[in-house]
Amino acid sequence: MAEKDPKLGEAIAFFEQMLQTMPLDRTSLEFLSVAYEQTGQSEKQRECLIRLVDCLVRENDLDNAQTIAARLSAFRFDPAACAAVERVAEKIQGQVIGAPSKPDYAGWPQSLENAGQSTAATFQDSGLEIHALSRSAAAAEMELVWFWKEREFLPKEVCMDVLHILTERPATDHPVLISALALLDEQHPELTERLMAEMQRASDVPPLPLELFELQPAAMQALAPSFVHVKGVLPFALVGGEVLVALLNPLNRALQEETAARAGKPCHFFFTHPRVWQQVAQSFV
Repeated sequence: MAEKDPKLGEAIAFFEQMLQTMPLDRTSLEFLSVAYEQTGQSEKQRECLIRLVDCLVRENDLDNAQTIAARLSAFRFDPAACAAVERVAEKIQGQVIGAPSKPDYAGWPQSLENAGQSTAATFQDSGLEIHALSRSAAAAEMELVWFWKEREFLPKEVCMDVLHILTERPATDHPVLISALALLDEQHPELTERLMAEMQRASDVPPLPLELFELQPAAMQALAPSFVHVKGVLPFALVGGEVLVALLNPLNRALQEETAARAGKPCHFFFTHPRVWQQVAQSFV
Protein backbone atom coordinates (compact mmCIF):
# COMPACT_ATOMS: atom_id res chain seq x y z
CA MET A 1 0.00 0.00 0.00
CA ALA A 2 1.28 3.49 -0.85
CA GLU A 3 2.13 5.73 2.08
CA LYS A 4 -1.02 7.62 2.99
CA ASP A 5 -1.08 11.42 3.22
CA PRO A 6 -2.50 12.25 6.68
CA LYS A 7 -4.92 14.77 5.17
CA LEU A 8 -6.06 12.34 2.51
CA GLY A 9 -6.41 9.69 5.21
CA GLU A 10 -8.65 12.05 7.16
CA ALA A 11 -10.83 12.58 4.08
CA ILE A 12 -11.03 8.82 3.47
CA ALA A 13 -12.11 8.23 7.06
CA PHE A 14 -14.77 10.92 6.74
CA PHE A 15 -16.34 9.40 3.61
CA GLU A 16 -16.07 5.85 4.92
CA GLN A 17 -18.07 7.02 7.91
CA MET A 18 -20.60 8.62 5.55
CA LEU A 19 -21.05 5.25 3.82
CA GLN A 20 -21.78 3.55 7.12
CA THR A 21 -24.92 5.67 7.49
CA MET A 22 -25.64 6.11 3.75
CA PRO A 23 -24.33 2.99 1.94
CA LEU A 24 -25.48 4.24 -1.46
CA ASP A 25 -24.16 7.79 -1.16
CA ARG A 26 -22.81 8.44 -4.63
CA THR A 27 -20.52 11.32 -3.70
CA SER A 28 -18.76 9.23 -1.07
CA LEU A 29 -18.31 6.35 -3.50
CA GLU A 30 -16.94 8.69 -6.17
CA PHE A 31 -14.42 10.21 -3.78
CA LEU A 32 -13.30 6.91 -2.28
CA SER A 33 -12.88 5.21 -5.66
CA VAL A 34 -10.25 7.83 -6.51
CA ALA A 35 -8.72 8.00 -3.02
CA TYR A 36 -8.26 4.23 -2.80
CA GLU A 37 -6.47 4.28 -6.15
CA GLN A 38 -4.18 7.08 -4.98
CA THR A 39 -3.31 5.18 -1.80
CA GLY A 40 -2.75 1.83 -3.50
CA GLN A 41 -5.76 0.10 -1.90
CA SER A 42 -6.68 -1.82 -5.04
CA GLU A 43 -9.08 -4.27 -3.42
CA LYS A 44 -11.07 -1.48 -1.78
CA GLN A 45 -10.95 0.47 -5.04
CA ARG A 46 -12.40 -2.50 -6.96
CA GLU A 47 -15.22 -2.98 -4.45
CA CYS A 48 -15.97 0.74 -4.45
CA LEU A 49 -16.06 0.96 -8.24
CA ILE A 50 -18.47 -1.97 -8.44
CA ARG A 51 -20.77 -0.35 -5.86
CA LEU A 52 -20.54 2.95 -7.72
CA VAL A 53 -21.39 1.31 -11.06
CA ASP A 54 -24.49 -0.27 -9.55
CA CYS A 55 -25.46 3.06 -7.98
CA LEU A 56 -25.16 4.81 -11.35
CA VAL A 57 -27.12 2.10 -13.15
CA ARG A 58 -29.93 2.42 -10.59
CA GLU A 59 -29.97 6.18 -11.24
CA ASN A 60 -29.91 5.51 -15.00
CA ASP A 61 -26.85 7.76 -15.28
CA LEU A 62 -25.35 5.75 -18.10
CA ASP A 63 -22.78 8.31 -19.24
CA ASN A 64 -21.03 8.22 -15.89
CA ALA A 65 -21.69 4.50 -15.45
CA GLN A 66 -19.71 3.67 -18.59
CA THR A 67 -16.88 5.94 -17.40
CA ILE A 68 -16.64 4.02 -14.13
CA ALA A 69 -16.95 0.72 -16.00
CA ALA A 70 -13.92 1.76 -18.05
CA ARG A 71 -11.96 2.23 -14.84
CA LEU A 72 -12.86 -1.33 -13.92
CA SER A 73 -10.76 -2.44 -16.89
CA ALA A 74 -7.86 -2.63 -14.44
CA PHE A 75 -9.71 -5.62 -12.90
CA ARG A 76 -10.84 -7.27 -16.13
CA PHE A 77 -9.89 -10.76 -14.88
CA ASP A 78 -12.01 -10.38 -11.74
CA PRO A 79 -15.45 -12.02 -12.18
CA ALA A 80 -17.29 -9.42 -10.08
CA ALA A 81 -15.73 -6.56 -12.05
CA CYS A 82 -16.61 -8.21 -15.37
CA ALA A 83 -20.17 -8.76 -14.18
CA ALA A 84 -20.47 -5.08 -13.24
CA VAL A 85 -19.25 -4.03 -16.69
CA GLU A 86 -21.76 -6.38 -18.30
CA ARG A 87 -24.60 -4.84 -16.27
CA VAL A 88 -23.66 -1.41 -17.60
CA ALA A 89 -23.41 -2.64 -21.19
CA GLU A 90 -26.79 -4.40 -20.96
CA LYS A 91 -28.39 -1.25 -19.58
CA ILE A 92 -26.93 0.85 -22.39
CA GLN A 93 -27.98 -1.74 -24.94
CA GLY A 94 -31.54 -1.55 -23.62
CA GLN A 95 -31.59 2.19 -24.34
CA VAL A 96 -30.66 1.74 -27.99
CA ILE A 97 -33.88 1.38 -29.94
CA GLY A 98 -33.95 -1.72 -32.10
CA ALA A 99 -30.55 -3.05 -30.98
CA PRO A 100 -30.51 -6.71 -32.10
CA SER A 101 -28.04 -8.20 -29.64
CA LYS A 102 -25.57 -7.65 -26.82
CA PRO A 103 -22.35 -5.81 -27.66
CA ASP A 104 -19.05 -7.68 -27.90
CA TYR A 105 -17.31 -7.37 -24.53
CA ALA A 106 -13.93 -8.54 -25.78
CA GLY A 107 -12.83 -4.99 -26.44
CA TRP A 108 -14.23 -3.19 -23.42
CA PRO A 109 -14.01 -0.42 -22.36
CA GLN A 110 -13.95 0.68 -26.03
CA SER A 111 -17.24 -1.08 -26.74
CA LEU A 112 -18.86 0.77 -23.85
CA GLU A 113 -17.60 4.09 -25.16
CA ASN A 114 -19.12 3.43 -28.57
CA ALA A 115 -22.40 2.28 -27.09
CA GLY A 116 -22.64 5.42 -24.98
CA GLN A 117 -22.42 7.62 -28.07
CA SER A 118 -25.69 6.14 -29.32
CA THR A 119 -27.59 7.23 -26.24
CA ALA A 120 -25.90 10.51 -25.37
CA ALA A 121 -28.50 12.64 -27.14
CA THR A 122 -31.28 10.99 -25.10
CA PHE A 123 -30.08 12.64 -21.91
CA GLN A 124 -29.32 16.17 -23.11
CA ASP A 125 -31.36 18.93 -21.40
CA SER A 126 -33.19 16.35 -19.26
CA GLY A 127 -33.39 15.59 -15.56
CA LEU A 128 -30.71 12.95 -16.09
CA GLU A 129 -28.42 15.53 -17.67
CA ILE A 130 -28.95 17.88 -14.72
CA HIS A 131 -28.23 15.06 -12.27
CA ALA A 132 -24.98 14.28 -14.10
CA LEU A 133 -23.96 17.95 -14.08
CA SER A 134 -24.79 18.24 -10.40
CA ARG A 135 -22.81 15.15 -9.43
CA SER A 136 -19.70 16.19 -11.32
CA ALA A 137 -19.98 19.73 -9.95
CA ALA A 138 -20.34 18.45 -6.39
CA ALA A 139 -17.25 16.27 -6.72
CA ALA A 140 -15.19 19.20 -8.03
CA GLU A 141 -16.45 21.55 -5.34
CA MET A 142 -15.63 19.02 -2.63
CA GLU A 143 -12.07 18.89 -3.98
CA LEU A 144 -11.99 22.68 -3.73
CA VAL A 145 -13.03 22.58 -0.06
CA TRP A 146 -10.23 20.12 0.70
CA PHE A 147 -7.84 22.45 -1.10
CA TRP A 148 -8.99 25.26 1.22
CA LYS A 149 -8.40 23.02 4.20
CA GLU A 150 -4.95 21.83 3.05
CA ARG A 151 -3.82 25.39 2.34
CA GLU A 152 -5.40 26.52 5.63
CA PHE A 153 -7.39 29.18 3.83
CA LEU A 154 -10.23 28.49 6.27
CA PRO A 155 -10.58 26.82 9.69
CA LYS A 156 -11.11 23.07 9.51
CA GLU A 157 -14.57 23.26 11.13
CA VAL A 158 -15.76 25.76 8.51
CA CYS A 159 -14.57 23.48 5.71
CA MET A 160 -16.37 20.53 7.26
CA ASP A 161 -19.59 22.58 7.49
CA VAL A 162 -19.43 23.33 3.77
CA LEU A 163 -18.64 19.68 2.97
CA HIS A 164 -21.65 18.46 4.94
CA ILE A 165 -23.96 20.80 3.03
CA LEU A 166 -22.52 19.66 -0.32
CA THR A 167 -23.02 15.98 0.53
CA GLU A 168 -26.48 16.34 2.03
CA ARG A 169 -28.21 18.45 -0.62
CA PRO A 170 -30.86 16.32 -2.35
CA ALA A 171 -30.77 15.63 -6.08
CA THR A 172 -33.23 17.65 -8.16
CA ASP A 173 -34.45 17.74 -11.75
CA HIS A 174 -34.09 21.52 -11.73
CA PRO A 175 -30.70 23.23 -12.15
CA VAL A 176 -29.36 24.40 -8.78
CA LEU A 177 -26.01 26.10 -8.34
CA ILE A 178 -23.35 23.78 -6.88
CA SER A 179 -20.69 26.12 -5.49
CA ALA A 180 -18.61 25.77 -2.35
CA LEU A 181 -17.82 29.48 -2.47
CA ALA A 182 -21.51 30.41 -2.66
CA LEU A 183 -22.25 28.07 0.27
CA LEU A 184 -19.48 29.64 2.31
CA ASP A 185 -20.85 33.10 1.53
CA GLU A 186 -24.27 31.98 2.76
CA GLN A 187 -22.91 30.47 5.98
CA HIS A 188 -19.93 32.74 6.75
CA PRO A 189 -20.12 35.91 4.62
CA GLU A 190 -17.47 37.56 6.78
CA LEU A 191 -14.92 35.09 5.38
CA THR A 192 -15.78 35.45 1.67
CA GLU A 193 -13.52 38.35 0.73
CA ARG A 194 -10.47 36.90 2.45
CA LEU A 195 -11.02 33.50 0.86
CA MET A 196 -11.53 34.99 -2.59
CA ALA A 197 -8.21 36.85 -2.25
CA GLU A 198 -6.47 33.57 -1.40
CA MET A 199 -8.14 31.74 -4.30
CA GLN A 200 -7.23 34.49 -6.73
CA ARG A 201 -3.58 34.35 -5.67
CA ALA A 202 -3.61 30.55 -6.11
CA SER A 203 -4.95 30.82 -9.67
CA ASP A 204 -4.17 32.89 -12.73
CA VAL A 205 -7.81 33.94 -13.20
CA PRO A 206 -8.27 37.70 -12.78
CA PRO A 207 -11.05 39.13 -10.59
CA LEU A 208 -13.95 40.93 -12.25
CA PRO A 209 -16.70 43.29 -10.97
CA LEU A 210 -19.45 41.54 -12.92
CA GLU A 211 -22.05 44.06 -11.73
CA LEU A 212 -20.50 46.66 -14.06
CA PHE A 213 -21.31 44.61 -17.17
CA GLU A 214 -24.56 44.08 -19.02
CA LEU A 215 -25.25 40.57 -20.23
CA GLN A 216 -24.99 40.32 -24.00
CA PRO A 217 -27.75 38.14 -25.51
CA ALA A 218 -25.31 36.67 -28.04
CA ALA A 219 -22.96 35.62 -25.23
CA MET A 220 -25.80 34.03 -23.28
CA GLN A 221 -26.42 31.67 -26.21
CA ALA A 222 -22.93 30.20 -25.90
CA LEU A 223 -23.89 27.79 -23.09
CA ALA A 224 -27.00 25.87 -22.05
CA PRO A 225 -28.79 27.44 -19.06
CA SER A 226 -28.65 24.18 -17.09
CA PHE A 227 -24.86 24.06 -17.43
CA VAL A 228 -24.55 27.71 -16.42
CA HIS A 229 -26.74 27.48 -13.33
CA VAL A 230 -25.32 24.19 -12.01
CA LYS A 231 -21.62 24.70 -12.76
CA GLY A 232 -21.38 28.39 -11.90
CA VAL A 233 -20.02 29.60 -15.26
CA LEU A 234 -21.71 32.62 -16.80
CA PRO A 235 -20.92 33.82 -20.35
CA PHE A 236 -21.54 37.57 -20.21
CA ALA A 237 -19.88 39.07 -23.30
CA LEU A 238 -18.45 38.32 -26.73
CA VAL A 239 -15.29 40.05 -27.90
CA GLY A 240 -14.06 39.28 -31.39
CA GLY A 241 -15.80 35.91 -31.42
CA GLU A 242 -14.34 34.92 -28.04
CA VAL A 243 -16.47 34.43 -24.93
CA LEU A 244 -15.91 36.19 -21.61
CA VAL A 245 -17.02 33.94 -18.76
CA ALA A 246 -17.50 34.74 -15.07
CA LEU A 247 -16.98 31.78 -12.75
CA LEU A 248 -16.92 30.89 -9.06
CA ASN A 249 -14.15 28.28 -9.00
CA PRO A 250 -11.03 29.62 -10.72
CA LEU A 251 -9.00 26.57 -9.65
CA ASN A 252 -11.07 24.05 -11.62
CA ARG A 253 -9.10 23.72 -14.88
CA ALA A 254 -11.28 20.86 -16.09
CA LEU A 255 -14.34 23.10 -15.81
CA GLN A 256 -12.66 25.76 -17.94
CA GLU A 257 -11.84 23.16 -20.59
CA GLU A 258 -15.37 21.76 -20.52
CA THR A 259 -16.85 25.26 -20.79
CA ALA A 260 -14.74 26.11 -23.83
CA ALA A 261 -15.62 22.77 -25.46
CA ARG A 262 -19.34 23.31 -24.92
CA ALA A 263 -19.16 26.91 -26.14
CA GLY A 264 -17.21 25.88 -29.22
CA LYS A 265 -15.25 29.14 -28.97
CA PRO A 266 -12.14 30.39 -27.15
CA CYS A 267 -13.07 31.52 -23.65
CA HIS A 268 -11.52 34.01 -21.24
CA PHE A 269 -12.35 33.42 -17.57
CA PHE A 270 -12.84 35.86 -14.72
CA PHE A 271 -13.37 35.31 -11.01
CA THR A 272 -16.36 37.07 -9.46
CA HIS A 273 -18.16 37.38 -6.12
CA PRO A 274 -20.81 34.66 -5.58
CA ARG A 275 -23.57 37.07 -4.58
CA VAL A 276 -23.01 39.21 -7.66
CA TRP A 277 -22.77 36.12 -9.86
CA GLN A 278 -26.11 34.83 -8.59
CA GLN A 279 -27.80 38.19 -9.02
CA VAL A 280 -26.64 38.48 -12.63
CA ALA A 281 -27.36 34.82 -13.38
CA GLN A 282 -31.05 35.36 -12.59
CA SER A 283 -31.29 37.02 -16.01
CA PHE A 284 -29.86 33.95 -17.72
CA VAL A 285 -32.74 31.79 -18.97
